[in-house]
Amino acid sequence: MTDKVDETDHRHSRQTWKGFDDAFARGIELVATPLLFGLGGWYLDRWAGTRPLFTLLLFVVAIVGMATRMYYAYAAAMDEHERAAPWARRQASAAESGGGDGRA
Repeated sequence: MTDKVDETDHRHSRQTWKGFDDAFARGIELVATPLLFGLGGWYLDRWAGTRPLFTLLLFVVAIVGMATRMYYAYAAAMDEHERAAPWARRQASAAESGGGDGRA
């Protein structure tokens, strides 16, 4: 009996730490990517003599790219979550068996 409880506690602990790891990595990514693009733009501006042009352009490109990436990653995760949901499994098994909704 205690083995089952210990196994469940470890699984929940691993899920919690995985969630923390994912959130921390995403936060670092959200800060580091625009910062690196902005610094790259700043160096290009210094080299080309155009003060805020490349800094702002690359910073905006990084922000738009990150937002787009996050949107599609979220949409894919929600699709996967919906496919794994109990109601999706029931609908899939009913469709495979040919039962459907019982109408002719």
